[in-house]
Amino acid sequence: MKRTIEEALAEARERIIRDDFVRAILTGKRRSGSPQFQRIDLRPVEIKGQTLIQSVAHDGKKDFTKNLELQSAELQEMLQSGFANLIIDSTSESYQIQITKKEEAVVGVSKVRLERVLSHDRQKERILSEDHPIFRALEISDSTGRIKPSFRDKYIQIDQLFRILAPTLTSYPSGSKLRLVDLASGSAVLTLAVHAYLSEKFEVETVGIERNPQLVEKATKFTQEAALSGVGFMASEIAAAPSESVDIVLALHACDTATDDAINYVIRSQAHVALIVPCCHQTRGEAVEEIAKRLPFFGRDGIIDERLLDLATDALRGQRLRGAGYSVDIVEFVGDEHTARNLLIRGVCS
Repeated sequence: MKRTIEEALAEARERIIRDDFVRAILTGKRRSGSPQFQRIDLRPVEIKGQTLIQSVAHDGKKDFTKNLELQSAELQEMLQSGFANLIIDSTSESYQIQITKKEEAVVGVSKVRLERVLSHDRQKERILSEDHPIFRALEISDSTGRIKPSFRDKYIQIDQLFRILAPTLTSYPSGSKLRLVDLASGSAVLTLAVHAYLSEKFEVETVGIERNPQLVEKATKFTQEAALSGVGFMASEIAAAPSESVDIVLALHACDTATDDAINYVIRSQAHVALIVPCCHQTRGEAVEEIAKRLPFFGRDGIIDERLLDLATDALRGQRLRGAGYSVDIVEFVGDEHTARNLLIRGVCS
């Protein structure tokens, strides 16, 4: 629904100072605005018995953290500083504001289930710490061993991938030989981070498959700078890549038909574990379009149709793996504030 900007921001502030507030994210730039920061994250904290709002502002290079009183004028200034997209989450609702080019506020409210945490030091323990040498070699951490703000989302995705992968490897004793293949490996940030993680417990051979020769060259350079052994890269289409003796297959955000090629690769190689995060869905729309047309509410709202087709496509992908004998679950990879493509298909050979 449409509101005036003043009304929407006033409602946002009221929700932030309520006792069920969980978090807020301010991003984007209004046509008429010029925010000082690229993004601001807000959350409640309790310090010496007083509830405050902790602000972490990102300028693309550094994080700036401060704690504000609930009635602080600075809080209001942040909301009015020119951001185009605002998300304010409570324990039960997500209040979303999008300010259009016409300077109109489009407001939406959806149901959520979140926990309110007031601990001041809420730093989550990561499987690989920020100062791990692999992140310095990949140029996503700085000289002090802190992840750069522009790579924070990537770091969280990597950590969550470790947590999803770990339970699938319980059948492998420590010291086992594993062969990991990362399909559509890109610049190999994920490939090398997973290799470093697995190498702490297993003897790992890793192969990155990427059709872009320039990205293969970049990945090879990262590997050399990180002084990693047992890692190689190949310029190839997924369908043409060798598939012998594979234990783990990764395919995160492989575009267009590459996700479906990755599923075919998993089945062809009889990999023990597959972790696949689909990306583009448009090429599979025809496979579910006829079924969807039978639904009376289909075809009226473009965004609903698009999401329905995306979900149906991923359901078909999961079913393809199940039909090949895999135990499959489809889980949320990370929160959608980190990436919009956040469903992960996990397949384990039965």
